[in-house]
Amino acid sequence: MTTVTIVLMGAVTFALRFCFFGPLKPERLPGGIERALPYVMPAVLMAIIVPSVVLAPAPDDGPGWLSPYLVGALVGFGVGVFKKDNFFLVFASAVAAFALAKFLL
Repeated sequence: MTTVTIVLMGAVTFALRFCFFGPLKPERLPGGIERALPYVMPAVLMAIIVPSVVLAPAPDDGPGWLSPYLVGALVGFGVGVFKKDNFFLVFASAVAAFALAKFLL
């Protein structure tokens, strides 16, 4: 049953995306869509990251607002402000800050 559900979900996702982008040729995308495409990836990442940071459990012995998830997100954001084109540096710094905060807090 799980396999059937996964296959059906994939088929529905493909059908929805094909209906929107399939009939169009790449050079004929409307201008509004062309301008919006660079913002898709950051919006999806924010939709994934923000709930896990905001709803993260607070550490038992530290301040209630300071969780390792928040520390990692803030460090990743701070590094990303200065190094916009270096994804691996931003990712590695966020993971390292999360691990260090998890160890210290």
